[in-house]
Amino acid sequence: MEDIKYKEYTKEESAIYENAMEKLKESMAHGLGFDDAVSRLDIADEELKGLITEDFLKIFIVHLHYEKGLALKDVAKSMGITYERVMQSHKSMLQDVQITSIAEYHKGSAKGQA
Repeated sequence: MEDIKYKEYTKEESAIYENAMEKLKESMAHGLGFDDAVSRLDIADEELKGLITEDFLKIFIVHLHYEKGLALKDVAKSMGITYERVMQSHKSMLQDVQITSIAEYHKGSAKGQA
C-alpha cells in the first residue's frame, strides 16, 4: 500500500475548497457532466483544483453508489465520465478509508483503547 499524505489546507484554501464544492454540486444538479462542471471552476492553483476535483468525485460516487444504490457503471454514465475513471477513484477512496481506519486504530491502541 502506498504512503499517502493528506494536505493541510490554509484558511484561504479551505474557503476556495468549500466554494468549489458548492459550485460543483450546483453544476451537477443542473445537469452538467463532471468534466464540464470542473472546467467552470476558476482556481489558479492547479494542485488545489486537482485535490478538490478528486475529493468531489469520491463524494459524488458515495452519494450515487452507496446512498442512492446506483451501480458504478451507472454512476459513470450519469456523471459523463468513463467507468474506468469511476473505478480508479472508488479504489482510491477505499484505500483512503483503510489508511484512516488503521491510523485511528493505532491511535486508540497507543492510548490503551484498542
